[in-house]
Amino acid sequence: MRTAYRVWGALVSLVLCFSMTACGAGDRQPDYTDEFVEEETQINSQPDAPGEDGETQGNDRTDAAREENPDNAAVPGNSGEEQASEEKDTSEAPVFDLENGTVMLNSGYEMPILGIGTFRLSGSEAENSVYWALRDGYRLIDTARIYGNEADVGRGIQRAVDEGIVTREEIFVTTKMWTDDFDNGAEAVDASLERLGLDYIDLMILHHSQPRNDVAAYQAMEQAVSEGKLRSIGLSNYYTPEDFDRLVNATSIVPALLQNETHPYHQSVEMKEHLQQYGTVMESWFPLGGRGNTQTLFDDETISGIAQAHGKTSAQAILRWHLQAGNIAIPGSSNEDHIQENFEIFDFELTDEEMQEMTALDRNERFAAY
Repeated sequence: MRTAYRVWGALVSLVLCFSMTACGAGDRQPDYTDEFVEEETQINSQPDAPGEDGETQGNDRTDAAREENPDNAAVPGNSGEEQASEEKDTSEAPVFDLENGTVMLNSGYEMPILGIGTFRLSGSEAENSVYWALRDGYRLIDTARIYGNEADVGRGIQRAVDEGIVTREEIFVTTKMWTDDFDNGAEAVDASLERLGLDYIDLMILHHSQPRNDVAAYQAMEQAVSEGKLRSIGLSNYYTPEDFDRLVNATSIVPALLQNETHPYHQSVEMKEHLQQYGTVMESWFPLGGRGNTQTLFDDETISGIAQAHGKTSAQAILRWHLQAGNIAIPGSSNEDHIQENFEIFDFELTDEEMQEMTALDRNERFAAY
């Protein structure tokens, strides 16, 4: 009987095998189950989204960029082209909270929209300007390695903290990595931390576009984000969508901010429109035109007329325009009175008509050549 069963089983197997081969089922079909499980596991294993733990930036880039730059695999935020496309499509332009003077960055951190710049300030000038600014209510401080004043800025911050004016957590500190340091990005981050005397930097940005090695420098900042040394990262002096996208497509964390020369005569319209898809905010250096050019803007009949209508100075009218136009502004000054004046712009508002008049001043004209 057992022999009969074995023969019968063999015949059945031969028939089934023949049927499957005839139908083409004998070729191994891909098993998508494991692929789906693996993809879901990869997505679920990404760092917590910004705003959940406040420590990571979860903006993903394409697989193609990761293949071109395999080191990206060690950086938080890589999970594939499809997810990256979805994030690009769903990102919205940052919304400025004019009542509280802040904006939520795409990194999940809140940033003040008015600060003090420290370009060309050194020694006691930089220290005092930062201290006076914090005393007057500023909470955003902007410096850079190339300014040579990070240590002075750090002393001004510490002075205000020691006197109980602010806590470190209330201050948003921005610094910039200089182009000479792009080949040694990790060391540049640590050096800025040491000079500033801080445990973390709220925002570090690459100071200039430099296609030769800015991607590597940006990846070093991405690594510093994962290590808790930096909270947000961004760019400065990238003036075309193509140049901006060149770096974005080769890295993992979408820039939280782009700092470019922006003022009434150069309103950065093209770049601001391009940034919307990434949720990247525009920050203005030379918000008042820069030294040697401020008076040109102050004397503009449209600007001075709007200022007079509100009982404000031309500087205050321009700075208020920046905020309502969606530009973070960081006017620099070593004058104690001017620092205070520049901050007194939250008690008035430009009308829609006045904003249109300011928009009409755009000449796409930069004052600086760098």
